Amino acid sequence: MIPTAESILSKYISTDKKGNEKRLYNDEPLRAMIEFAKLHCIEQAKTIYNNATASNKAKFIGDINCQIDEDSILNAYPLDLIK
Repeated sequence: MIPTAESILSKYISTDKKGNEKRLYNDEPLRAMIEFAKLHCIEQAKTIYNNATASNKAKFIGDINCQIDEDSILNAYPLDLIK
């Protein structure tokens, strides 16, 4: 399972003697991590699509005359899963 930004940042939460949690950060780092991850996913998908060659696509699909649908790569991983 891919960890969420919240779970990564959870190590920056302290608990006092009464069991009360106190965040050692505000929500800005969380939002920044999510935006960073989304941007990298988008760029990775674009790079994979743009660098694929006809022979690589044909080996993957098994038909040298087949075309790859760009959206099938660029939208393969839903960005709303990045939390």
